[in-house]
Amino acid sequence: GRWVDIKNAYRTTDQNYMESVMWTFKQLYDKGLVYEGIRTSLYCTKCGTPVSNFEIAMDNSYKDVEDPAITVKFKIRTDGEFKNAFALAWTTTPWTIPSNRALVVDKDADYTLVESDGSRYITAEARNDNVFSGREFKVLKKIKGADLVGLKYEPPFRFYSSKEGEFEIYHYEGMVSMEEGTGIVHSAPGFGEIDSEMGKHFGLTLMLTIDDEGKFLPGTEQENPYTGVFYKDADPLLINDMITANLLFKSEKIVHRFPYHDRCDTLLIQRAQQSWFIDVNSLKPRMTELNERINWIPEHLKHGRFGQNIQQQPDWCISRNRYWATPMPVWESEDGDRIVVSSVKEIEELSGQKVEDLHRPYIDKIIIKKDGKEYKRRLEVLDSWLEAGSMPWAQIHYPFENKEKFETNYPGDYIVEYIAQVRAWFNVMHILSTAVFDSNSFKNVISTGVMAGSDGRKMSKTFNNYTDPRQVLQDYGGDALRLYLMGSPLMIGDNANFEESELRTKLRNVLNPLWNSLKYFQMYAAVFNWKNSEVTKPEHILDTWITARLHEVIKTISTGMEEYRVPVAVRAVEEFVDDLSRWYVRRSRDRISAGDKGALSTLYTVLFEFSRASAPVIPFMSENIYRILRVFSVGDTPESVHLEQFPGYDNDFILSNQGLLENMKKVRDLVSYGLSIRSEKKISVRQPLSSVAASGVDKVPQELSVLILDELNVKEIQYVTEVPAAYASVSFNNINVGLDTNITDELKYEGLSRDFVRKIQEMRKEAGLKVGDIIEITYPSDPDTAKVIELYGEEISKKIQASNLTAGPDFTVRKVN
Repeated sequence: GRWVDIKNAYRTTDQNYMESVMWTFKQLYDKGLVYEGIRTSLYCTKCGTPVSNFEIAMDNSYKDVEDPAITVKFKIRTDGEFKNAFALAWTTTPWTIPSNRALVVDKDADYTLVESDGSRYITAEARNDNVFSGREFKVLKKIKGADLVGLKYEPPFRFYSSKEGEFEIYHYEGMVSMEEGTGIVHSAPGFGEIDSEMGKHFGLTLMLTIDDEGKFLPGTEQENPYTGVFYKDADPLLINDMITANLLFKSEKIVHRFPYHDRCDTLLIQRAQQSWFIDVNSLKPRMTELNERINWIPEHLKHGRFGQNIQQQPDWCISRNRYWATPMPVWESEDGDRIVVSSVKEIEELSGQKVEDLHRPYIDKIIIKKDGKEYKRRLEVLDSWLEAGSMPWAQIHYPFENKEKFETNYPGDYIVEYIAQVRAWFNVMHILSTAVFDSNSFKNVISTGVMAGSDGRKMSKTFNNYTDPRQVLQDYGGDALRLYLMGSPLMIGDNANFEESELRTKLRNVLNPLWNSLKYFQMYAAVFNWKNSEVTKPEHILDTWITARLHEVIKTISTGMEEYRVPVAVRAVEEFVDDLSRWYVRRSRDRISAGDKGALSTLYTVLFEFSRASAPVIPFMSENIYRILRVFSVGDTPESVHLEQFPGYDNDFILSNQGLLENMKKVRDLVSYGLSIRSEKKISVRQPLSSVAASGVDKVPQELSVLILDELNVKEIQYVTEVPAAYASVSFNNINVGLDTNITDELKYEGLSRDFVRKIQEMRKEAGLKVGDIIEITYPSDPDTAKVIELYGEEISKKIQASNLTAGPDFTVRKVN
């Protein structure tokens, strides 16, 4: 459940939103943070457009791809001991071999000159066993990478013109890995980011050998037989030609992860292209400083994934050769003069034309005439991530409207999305906010982990590893799902598997007990015609305790939410429901069923205030409880709990009752240990026992010890240095609890009397009888039951509201009033 303002929802396609995005571009341009140039970046051949790194930051942006993995022979031309030897280079992109302009080695690494199959090869020593696997080889000489730098070689193909310094071996820091391949890297500047950086560094040609559709361009030095062939279709053709020319040393297959364009499901490539970029590199120092203002959940993202991404990301390619997006607000004349606009009004004033729609093709028809020149709009549109990153101000049409509203409330208090947005949405917002406003875009961020299927794999209909969310909501409700998800490791950035059984646990342990506590109050408030005017200050120790716990849980929920640590708040809600339903209500039944005003008043107050405190966590249950209890309220109250103020808490009251809170926790722990012994020994709780002994724990006050006696159904409690050896015992955290499990005849019949009462109460319930209905019963006339009636008949009659107990063949219940 969440509040959604559909009426005022924003869309990036709205004209006002787009105008704010154009204004954003203009701010960047005026600050010198936008430039046009040729850079290597991701490219989609189907859409014919650049793709930003942010578009592949999502989990579904990569797929396993099988590609050829080939080792190519590059023949050394330089005179000397290496002449006619082959430098071996490994690649998974055979289609880039015609664009080869250099080989790269690590100057500090060890290389070898190897003889195998009558030929000499140059490879990294660390890679020899892998490269020559299945072949005999002999190391002729060990050398350093530096000895290879400067050697010239013959490329496999010469379709495209070259210049001095190309087809030569270089060293370039960070380009060579000894984890795969041969230790020699084939470089095709224009088809890899680091290849392009290396090419620019050494003045090599930035190769533009495929067109916008991914097809090979004609050769400029020799005829290119692959002209017009799609780059991936050329792979097997190139491999066959290299085999024919005896230039292929090895051909294998490899499965690796590759980015896909999520809009068209097309494999992306790195390609040099003319584009517009934001100069992110110049912003990095300030982005790093502003990151310190952000409260990250989980905290490690601040200097981890997010902080590292700031340092490592390249300049941002923001232009797209598409139609459906905010237009780039740039008009140019034939001589290269440029006008950049920031608003619809400015376009209309400069062009004298009415702007009906900012989308293409309408905006493309607008011509600006100035100083005798005609300016036409550049046809590119802006990256959708630029639109997404402008959301904080574009959604309210800033700066054209809502100026005070935005500037008063920016940066935003809180944002939440899953972990992949750390490098995507969160990142682009931070870039733009830094550039435009010199500010962080948000103050607090929760980055959630990824929910996998029940088998640990990605959720998929194919794997059948998750239940349809609509069915989950139908079966368990939104509150159970919220408790599960908001209390899970997802909320601290960790991943989790979806376990439907956890939803049943939330219903059984939290939501149902809370609802039953409400219904219990309703029932006895109606029986005794209880009024809210009868609210009294808690005097009974249980009333004081649950009231102190109420203030404590309100404080914990409040603190957890204020610190954006949601699982803390969820855990507090769950623990309080356990205390309320399984302890307070259980221990207060006699008082409540007798109409005790203090107990009824306390239960009402606790339920009502807790509904307000728990509303952010379990909004539906809280709303139901609030609306039911609202009829008892004195004075005006909002019609919905979600229109209420979050309740306050009395910290002094918590502190003054700290001893009670701690002692009650001891009581509950001792009871829990004692019950575990009963369960292990298969002794019903209705069967009284003589004694419980506890060591390693301080004695609790007598008024609380009574609770232990009653819950464990024992006659006495002993605080000892050592539990008697004859007792059945359990140890936990240096506390030892033992029960005397010897059952005397007296204890036996007392236990049977409790079984008798339970049996009749169940029959009352099955018969639909209400509290106050008087009954007559018959009971089996066996010796044990007869003895029970003899000893406890009067007590039983009071508990089950019976006017007469008569021996008979079996149990029967009959209403008499």
